[in-house]
Amino acid sequence: MNEITNKKMDKKVMSLVLIAGTASYLDASLLVSLGVALPIWTKILDLTPILSGLISTLLTLMVALGAIVGGWLADKFGRVKVFNLDILFVAVGAIIIAFAPNLPILLIGTVIAGLASGADLPTSLAVISERTSSQMYGRSITITQIFWTIGILLSQFIGFLTSGMTVGSVRWIFSVIAFVAFCNWCIRAFFKNIESSLEEEVNKENHTIQHKKVSLRDILKNKQYLSVLIALTAFYLFWNLPANTWGSFVNYFLVTVSHRTQAYATIVALIANLFNLASNSIYVRVSDTKYRYPVMYGAIVIGCIAFFCAGIWSSVWWVFTIAYILYSSTNTLCGEPIYKIWTQTFYPVDVRASMTGFSYGFVRFFTAVFSLFTPTLMAWSVQKFLWIIFVCALLSGGCAIIIVQIVYKQKNK
Repeated sequence: MNEITNKKMDKKVMSLVLIAGTASYLDASLLVSLGVALPIWTKILDLTPILSGLISTLLTLMVALGAIVGGWLADKFGRVKVFNLDILFVAVGAIIIAFAPNLPILLIGTVIAGLASGADLPTSLAVISERTSSQMYGRSITITQIFWTIGILLSQFIGFLTSGMTVGSVRWIFSVIAFVAFCNWCIRAFFKNIESSLEEEVNKENHTIQHKKVSLRDILKNKQYLSVLIALTAFYLFWNLPANTWGSFVNYFLVTVSHRTQAYATIVALIANLFNLASNSIYVRVSDTKYRYPVMYGAIVIGCIAFFCAGIWSSVWWVFTIAYILYSSTNTLCGEPIYKIWTQTFYPVDVRASMTGFSYGFVRFFTAVFSLFTPTLMAWSVQKFLWIIFVCALLSGGCAIIIVQIVYKQKNK
């Protein structure tokens, strides 16, 4: 971590990372696409704020449940087996959402897509870390985060191009998700030989390390691992509340609350995430180096200042626009990638999917509850809502500092 690593990714490792990275793409794409479609569904289906929040909440809840169950199934029955199957059900759920004629069918598609997407994320991360050198964890996982950003950008771009099509826009956005998921499933079905080859290479590299098989119960009884789990989960929770809120509700906020047009809301989100993609690409170069944490601290400061300003000038829509772009430009540097790197670094390989799935699912559950009331909170008081987001950013930064101290203590033992 203190020096820049010279170990390069070969074609097999890069292929695995690209294929597994689709899990991040689909997770982000589903959440953001739902946010882009939400104002359209609100008008067409005449939804109340509670029902609008319910759709987003249901997706997040299903992702949470899928992550918990999917992570456990992956460690129990084989990470590659689950990895090669769950992506198919993302395609099924997305196509149901795309052509849902009413709210009940829409909710059914949301349940299927959310469960499958949630199950795929911890499983794909465990497959990557189990088959790559620890010297490449940062780059491998950060590349999957680039897929996350691409998922956001592509959904917003399609939403912008089809913003005048109402129902047609929804069908285009979710049909693309279904197509990508189905293609990825077909590729994974023929990827087994490369997966096995990479696993053998990593086992040879680590042949001097005694590998003791551990159970999830043993890990939860260990105070050291339990403290790490709590710290990581708290960090991700307070980072994810703002990230998920603006991923799912930025269009709703700008259109319904700030009375901007659908096209304006979509183009603002698109610009913000182009900056996010740029910062993500930069992070690939520093994620395995000594600059990882200085970059993280800088991003935390910028995010906190952005929401502080948004809270003070909450009635000025262009201040929020600038704050949102600043936040989006830096939030990747202090959130999802470092959380994923930590989850694959702290836990033994036998329980990585389960532990990550539990933490990820727990966070998504509380995020789902928050999403249910988000439109109502926005309608109640924009300023107070933005102060809540600011406090979350502060708490996330505090947890990050605590985790870094844990990292250094473990290194010095």
